[in-house]
Amino acid sequence: MQSPIRHLMMTNLPNSVFNIAPERQAQFGTSLDNFDLIYVSQRRWKFCCFPERTPCEIWVSRGAVELMWCASLAHFLFYTRMIKGRKFDQPTVIDPQSDSVVHDALRLLAWAINGQLKREEADDWPQGLPCPLQSPALESNENVADELCLVSCAYFLHHELAHIRLGHSSGVNNALSLSQEKDADIAAAEWVLDGISVDSPMFVKRMLGIVQGFLLTTAMGLYGGSLGGNTHPFSYDRLSSLLNRFLGNTPHVTKGIAFAILDLHFQNSGRTLKKTVFPGPEEALEALCDQLAEEAHAKNSEVVA
Repeated sequence: MQSPIRHLMMTNLPNSVFNIAPERQAQFGTSLDNFDLIYVSQRRWKFCCFPERTPCEIWVSRGAVELMWCASLAHFLFYTRMIKGRKFDQPTVIDPQSDSVVHDALRLLAWAINGQLKREEADDWPQGLPCPLQSPALESNENVADELCLVSCAYFLHHELAHIRLGHSSGVNNALSLSQEKDADIAAAEWVLDGISVDSPMFVKRMLGIVQGFLLTTAMGLYGGSLGGNTHPFSYDRLSSLLNRFLGNTPHVTKGIAFAILDLHFQNSGRTLKKTVFPGPEEALEALCDQLAEEAHAKNSEVVA
């Protein structure tokens, strides 16, 4: 593996499953003590488990972690440098190309997304664009991307571990698969978030990492043409369900970030929001997800017809 993501995978990723919720490490000895974490060098997205094997196996691909890191960097920079502090009470034009740092990060994310969509396998991190560093400076952009990427990956690992804890099986029919995926989403989020005050920096960091993961899967669906609904729940619904479960109607910074990032990919994929003015980010995010639901249901109706 030549990718610069190898440093993060080999050094930090294995411990992320513990570090994301250190207060629960004691439970690993009783409920999560029999699994192997296996890395594969392929670029195609892979976060999956094989619960029927002994010990159980969780596979993670190089390309999945690359994509997560690129998204972490691009989303963080886009929000902090171009969105943070803005209001939603009037239409606003935002030009990512006006900021070279944001522009380069979005170019890098486009490279990572295109590699997934085209099913490329090249180990060819683009020269001249940001990349993971072996020892990034504290609070540097690369360091922040590392941290956010690791939280997101840790949540996905806990999602796979939840399949194991809950006794799920692979190769089941679509209806049961949907049910298992929803249960694993909830179990993993509860492992990471339960007992943490929603106002604490710890909760914000963990929730941002989880939200980031669902934002990315939704973005991939926007570009790739499938938002889920067969073996996995609709990606936008997984995002909104998570936020509603843990935050309800409470205003929270993660909702504003979720809307800003999702709207970026929504527009980049050629879509336009029917409504452009909102009282706040919560209403904006709800409107965007509702519009995606309408699109998905219309598409499914066409297939059935």
